[in-house]
Amino acid sequence: MVLIEAGPRVLAGFPDDLSAYAQASLESLGVEVKLGQPVTECSAGGVVYGDNKLEARTIIWAAGVRASRAAEWLNAPADRAHRLEVLPDLTVPGHPDIFAIGDTVTIAGPDGRPVPGIAPAAKQQGRYAAATIKARLNGGTLPPFRYKHAGSLAQIGKRLAVIEFGRIKLRGTIAWWIWGIAHIYFLIGLRNRLSVAISWLWIHARDQRAARLITQGSSKVER
Repeated sequence: MVLIEAGPRVLAGFPDDLSAYAQASLESLGVEVKLGQPVTECSAGGVVYGDNKLEARTIIWAAGVRASRAAEWLNAPADRAHRLEVLPDLTVPGHPDIFAIGDTVTIAGPDGRPVPGIAPAAKQQGRYAAATIKARLNGGTLPPFRYKHAGSLAQIGKRLAVIEFGRIKLRGTIAWWIWGIAHIYFLIGLRNRLSVAISWLWIHARDQRAARLITQGSSKVER
């Protein structure tokens, strides 16, 4: 398995030491990590990165997707990733009655870097937009939106994960358990939480999945 990363390190959103731990963990699992070489071509025969070509029949693209065309619809400014640039109150420039949130938009966080396009950020923006609309109806205003980063979690493999909560940084097995508990906690409904928890515990104990789902009929392979 080969992991090709265009940037200088994996998990660029984490501190350098956790990023280095993640790379070392991947390499210990047999993953060959290629850094600083963006993929410039992808086909049925493989990929081209930098000056190299890698033959492969299975390619997993995890470099993100293009943002929605909201900026084009509104004829509004956008960044290089085509994300709509919004004002501090999450409204579209020139359209104070239009709010935009989530990974469709780009706005700077407290550290000056763009707010990440993740679910927690979108939820905070949604609550802020709703509160702003309510305040306007009552003749009031709110201070500019301020993103509060709750922390970053990333699973690398079984019993391998990294976590950053402010000044707290964890890695390894304890981070892996916290990662699992956090994901279960944010599921909707007790039934879903219990189902996923039991399934994950089974996988952890038996090293095999508790269930497999086949959604398509069998197909014959021509030789």
